[in-house]
Order: sequence, then C-alpha cells, then structure tokens
Amino acid sequence: MWGSMSEAVPTSPGQTTTRERRRWRWLERATLYGLAGSALIHLLIVLLAALITVRFSFGDAGGQAGNEGVEFAVLNDDSLSQDNSPVLQTERTAVQTSLSDSPMSLDLLADRAEDRSVDDLSESIAPALDPGGGGLTSIDSETGSAGAGSGEGSSFFGLEAKGRRFGYIVDISGSMNSAGDNESTRWELTRAELARSVRSLEPETEFHIQLFSSGSQSLFGVASWSKATPVNKRLTADALATVSPNGGTEPMPGFHAVFALDPRADAIYFMSDGEVADGPGFAAALRALNGRRPVPINCVLFGDAGGGDTLRRVEAMMKNIAAQSGGRYIRVGAGGRP
Repeated sequence: MWGSMSEAVPTSPGQTTTRERRRWRWLERATLYGLAGSALIHLLIVLLAALITVRFSFGDAGGQAGNEGVEFAVLNDDSLSQDNSPVLQTERTAVQTSLSDSPMSLDLLADRAEDRSVDDLSESIAPALDPGGGGLTSIDSETGSAGAGSGEGSSFFGLEAKGRRFGYIVDISGSMNSAGDNESTRWELTRAELARSVRSLEPETEFHIQLFSSGSQSLFGVASWSKATPVNKRLTADALATVSPNGGTEPMPGFHAVFALDPRADAIYFMSDGEVADGPGFAAALRALNGRRPVPINCVLFGDAGGGDTLRRVEAMMKNIAAQSGGRYIRVGAGGRP
C-alpha cells in the first residue's frame, strides 16, 4: 500500500524544469551545428565553382585550341529569362539632308534676259552663292604666295597654276566684241574658256572673277571667294552669258578688288586684248600692290593688240608683269588658241 502510493506521487516542479532546460540546450546545440555545417558546405561549393574551368580543343569555342580556357557562369532563373527575351529593336530616325544642288539654285537664272546687266544679275544670284575663304595655312616656297597650299590646280588658255584660290581678271572692253574665229567674237571664245576653267576646278578650290573695262565689277557682285561647287560652276556659266563687252581698258580697279580679298589668291589670271594707258606706270603700280611676297600673275594677250609697235608694247608690259610676280605669259590667236 505504501509502495503503490509512492509510485503515484507526481514529479516535483523542480525536476520538470531541469529536464526542459536540458532539452532546449540540446536543440540549440543541434541547430548551431547544423547551421555551421551548412555554411561550410556552401562555402566549399562556391570555391569549387570558381575554380572549375573546361578546356576545348576546337577554335570556335573561344580562344586558341588547347591554349585558353573558357569560364562558365551559373545563371539563375531571372537571368535566363532575360537572356531568352526577344532581340531589342533600335529606332531609326530619318534625317533630312539639304543638297547644294537644289532645283531652286539651279533654276535661278532660267528666266534671264540677254540684255540684263551684271548688276541686275548679281542681285538675283548672290544669295545662292556658296562663299569661300579661310585662314592661311602655308606659303609657297617658290612663289611666296600665302594661301591654302598647292594641293589643287587650274588652267586658263593653257597656263596652269597651283593652289586652291584663283582670281580671274578679265577684259570686257568694247574691243572684245571683235571677230575671232568661226564667227565667234573674242568675248565668246574667252567666255567659253573661262567657264571651262572654272568647271575644271576641284570642289575644294575657290575662285573669284573680276571683269574690267572702263571700271571693274565682280561677276557675282560680291567681294569674296566662291567655292567651286556644281551650283557655283553653273551660275558662273549662266552669268557670263549675260555680259556684253563695252568701254575702255582699265584693269587696275580689278586688281585692287582681287588683292583686297582675304585670304590672298594663290594665283591670278590677267587677260586682255588691248593696250593699257601708261603701260610702264601700270606695271610699276601693280608690282607695288602685289607686295614683297608676290602672287603669281599669269598674263594672257588675246589677239595682236593692233600689231606693230602696239603689240610690242603690250607684250613687253605683260611679260614684265608675269616675270616680276613669278607667273607666265601667253598670246592666243583669233581662235582662242596659243
């Protein structure tokens, strides 16, 4: 009886608390050991993944065969889904370009009248001109001409010149209406050769045409260089077709206009068919205007200037101008040929 009563006696509160504490300590230790083991295993996996490389023996796997390794990277689901996404399409925007050879520019002179003056013509076409000009980049070691170099060239009545800026000083005095060859006048032959000379210029070059008789007038009515673009070449031919020679022979204002251009010309063509008043004085004034580093002046005499003593004086003057400036001289016949 007493034995059975001792077996039914419940455990004391103190004993229950001790057992629970032991159980919680065991759980804490097991948890810590599990976490430490898991961290160690993951660390080993990361290290092994970083060190593993695979070598290929064929070239299209990247690198040279047998010499370079290819590293593999592990992609997660998000990266893989992005990699399988459709190819991005870039938006293309059309750009409108403006060509200098526009129909408006080409047709500026389509309605010209043959009796229009150079002044009237210059007012209508000057806004369409493509002006040139730029800084000085070199000085010719032979001629002393300061310009943009000698990478391009020009020719006029067989006289060739080097450079990138060319000035034309052309006679349109009344005598240029004299008959030339094949029923063409001196001016018509000169006009054709001048248009051809400008047409043959490279696009990088620049030109300026100064017409003289009793006075002087730029072909386009502008005191600047014009680029040798297709539009300006077309405008040159059209403008020359409106010119009617008249008046005397005073080339000095034309030279003043060309030498006033900035930068200076690399070469100048001077063409006339007659005698200049006070030829020696004109040559001396032109030499002073040209300066210590002269621009080559290539002189062209059209015809025989009346022959005899007049021809000898005109030729002597032009040869002198060409020699002093480093240019050349030529005389062309009635057909516009040397």
